[in-house]
Amino acid sequence: MTSIRRRARTLGLVQRSAVHRLLLLALLGLNVWVFAGVLPGVLPAREPAPAADRDAVPRMIVLVFDGVDYRMAKAYMEAGKLQNLARLARTGGFHRLMSELPPESPVALASMLTGVNPGIHRLFDFVGRGFDDRPENGMVEIVRARLVGRVPVRPPRIRSRLKAPTFTELCWKAGYSVLSLRQPLLFPAPHRPGALMTTGLGTPDLAGSAGFYSIYSDRLRFEEGNTIFGGMRVPLNATEGATHYDTFVWGPQDPSLGLGRLGERQRAKVPMRVEPASEEGRRGVRLVLQGESAFVPEGERSAFFSVEFPLNTIPTRSLPGIVRFEVLNVSPIELLMDPVQIDPRAPILSLSTEPGYGKQLWEQYGPYETTGWREQTFALNDRFQDDEGFLRDLLEDLDQGAHTLLSEMKRVRKGHKRPARCVFYTFTATDRACHCFYRHRDRGHPAHDPAARFAKEDPILTVFERMDKIVGDVVAQLEEDDVLLIASDHGFQTWRWEVQVNQWLVDNGYLVLTEDAREKNLTNFFGGARESDGVDWSKTRAFALGLGQVYLNLKGRDRVGVVDPSEKRALMEELKTALEGLKNPYLTDEDRRDGIPEKCIREVSILEDVWDFGDAEPPAHVPDLQIGFENGYRISWQTALLGGMKARGDVFKKNLWPWSGDHCSTHPDLVPGILFSNRPIPRPRARPYHVRDIAATVLAHFGLDRSHLRGESQPIPLIPLGASR
Repeated sequence: MTSIRRRARTLGLVQRSAVHRLLLLALLGLNVWVFAGVLPGVLPAREPAPAADRDAVPRMIVLVFDGVDYRMAKAYMEAGKLQNLARLARTGGFHRLMSELPPESPVALASMLTGVNPGIHRLFDFVGRGFDDRPENGMVEIVRARLVGRVPVRPPRIRSRLKAPTFTELCWKAGYSVLSLRQPLLFPAPHRPGALMTTGLGTPDLAGSAGFYSIYSDRLRFEEGNTIFGGMRVPLNATEGATHYDTFVWGPQDPSLGLGRLGERQRAKVPMRVEPASEEGRRGVRLVLQGESAFVPEGERSAFFSVEFPLNTIPTRSLPGIVRFEVLNVSPIELLMDPVQIDPRAPILSLSTEPGYGKQLWEQYGPYETTGWREQTFALNDRFQDDEGFLRDLLEDLDQGAHTLLSEMKRVRKGHKRPARCVFYTFTATDRACHCFYRHRDRGHPAHDPAARFAKEDPILTVFERMDKIVGDVVAQLEEDDVLLIASDHGFQTWRWEVQVNQWLVDNGYLVLTEDAREKNLTNFFGGARESDGVDWSKTRAFALGLGQVYLNLKGRDRVGVVDPSEKRALMEELKTALEGLKNPYLTDEDRRDGIPEKCIREVSILEDVWDFGDAEPPAHVPDLQIGFENGYRISWQTALLGGMKARGDVFKKNLWPWSGDHCSTHPDLVPGILFSNRPIPRPRARPYHVRDIAATVLAHFGLDRSHLRGESQPIPLIPLGASR
């Protein structure tokens, strides 16, 4: 009997031990599942069968240079600049390309890639409206992981908000090999065997933001805190007699750490040592990070450090990233840290297809940034980066991208096992140059400094000339029957006045406050802070969010809706009329001389009249109105984030930021982009060429079905070489 009991106890222990092991393995698997970001929702796709004419159809190459304005490009060419583009204009085609409504990159690029309007592709803005009426990421849908204590029990869901197929996807499905680098709105990259693709705009850094940078300094009275544009100020403090500073590098959000004092999700960190040093007569700093040591001279940038961030979960897990630093100054120390980025060699979320392609590019062509917003516009706007360093960054990005593109085009041309017939690349430095250097171009801009380094130069032209060189290098590599399209998603204009639309809504009784709203910053936006917005939703009928969009607070649709659906149309018409009459009382004589109008808004569009949602119901949080500003005006930063409103305040404010040119909430007619081709293009007849037409042109080139475009876009009529125009 005793032996029977002993055997039973032993069996029970073995069974419990087995259960414990299974539970531990399950938790480990769940943890990996959670922090890998997504569980594949479908079975792996198969590589499509090659199209019958895959090796015979001419290559179609689409290059996008973000933000290149038609008028600026035309003026530069007429002045004898941009000679490669000027040659294309003479021998091929050059036209203005109308942008989308609104003319901002995620919306216009989505239309360019899909050929349909925003009501169908569902990209509305950089900033979206969350279900709690607070701003959220408008490009990537994120449902965050859930933990019980430190144990993950529900994975996050991360996916692009783009809901319509792109021309690269349709070409791949039809059996045409695709080479698409830095493709916007692709993140996280789907598995498409046989395609070579990397993600672009919309790809976050490792912290889930568009660019959480840090600035370290031992300056006196350098206070810890967040900047307006997503930076973290980190004071360097040493004990008496110390020759170095011990600090931290902050990386991804760690949900097991709970929330910070503002309700933001706290971030994992790793220690770093900063030591003033000199080598070979040059001053700089030595950085020691996870066993890796590097001397960085003053005024230079480090190579990428590989870094692992341990998470405090059960079981523990580390997330790999890459980061680099720039020594702005040595005495006092000013050390700028780029955003910590997803490592393409071991990506926590897919950055490429096929899997491993991002790693292959790193090993073949050298290290590269992986965020969709690569350029340090935020550090420049916070005035922790100077114009020279920013320009250098733009040119390096263009050169690195061009080298990769040209090399990959050459590698996967005819004769390759998968000859790429559809080639796509997006260059973004042109857009960032116009955003941040327009104050040097517009001498009447409030931020123009006649004593600045570039006051008598044209850094925008410098960037455009590098673009022109890239175009020349691509043209030189073309085969006789290749078709080249060069396009931009929108153009540019000066931005002299911020318009605080939410303040106007407060002043006119449409938006009601419980208290003055705090000013918002990008750190809290991307960090998920649940801070108070000061809005009394039970009395608010309308509010602005994002880049020029106005939402009604509608009963039956919105969380605390107060506007009866029967009143919806009348309220939209009322807001449209009132906003279109809004005048700037502070307009200067210089503004008037330079063509800045007193009325700041050209048109307010009622979006249900403009966008077609097809057979589907509009999503719950689609905007109701889109403001199209006149030349010189844009929505304010605080309005975009639903912050900064007061019981009484100014609606108009001079724009003193380095970010001095814009397009996002401008009327589309004022910011046309460019369209070039190595094929002649006749003058448009019924309407101007539109960004949506790029997708239709590519699909027509490969003979693919276009019925899903529903007539919203038409192929651009490219005239064959040798034919009369």
